[in-house]
Amino acid sequence: MSKAVILGASGLVGSFLLEDLIASPEIEKVYALGRRPLNNESPKLEQVTGDLMSEDFWELSLDADLLFICIGTTKAKTPDESWYFKIDHGIPVSAAKWAKAKGLKRLLVVSSLGANAESSNFYLRTKGQMEEDVRKYGPESIILRPSMIMGPRQETRPLEAIAMFIFRILNPLIPKKYRGVKARDIARAMYNLSLAETAPELVLSKDIPKKARS
Repeated sequence: MSKAVILGASGLVGSFLLEDLIASPEIEKVYALGRRPLNNESPKLEQVTGDLMSEDFWELSLDADLLFICIGTTKAKTPDESWYFKIDHGIPVSAAKWAKAKGLKRLLVVSSLGANAESSNFYLRTKGQMEEDVRKYGPESIILRPSMIMGPRQETRPLEAIAMFIFRILNPLIPKKYRGVKARDIARAMYNLSLAETAPELVLSKDIPKKARS
């Protein structure tokens, strides 16, 4: 039996992953870290709210084995690049350092296809730098790089909605490397990988199976 910590449980991938963790007979406890409480009262779930960008927040002491990071923002929600970097890079790296210090066994994080610390694209560079620092400061790390993440979002993102509509139509014609991936499949892949005896350090979009949970 394992105990899991999840960041970004209110998001598209995180919400599906939270369902899987709570339903799993292999997971006895789930800690959800976030700014606001979730609308979930499972007896297996313990919620910890606060400012994830504060150093004081990461003084928390939790008995856990696994860390799942599904957190991220968008340019529309966070147009200021310095704040964007603090969220998409700063929070995962702080979490990774905390996990290492507390002796967690494994960390899994959602990144992006094309992530590269040397990229001229701010988004891909941020993701690439996040990957490098999570590996540097965290425990054993598994990084997933999906392409377009498909699924119903709570908030309205007009441009992304258009992109997903196009992906749905063209997905069969797009090379497998670039095809959109369902959020539920990403979540289930994270779940399987977290409990696997051995797992790859990097999982590309094309390697995320459909209905990945066994």
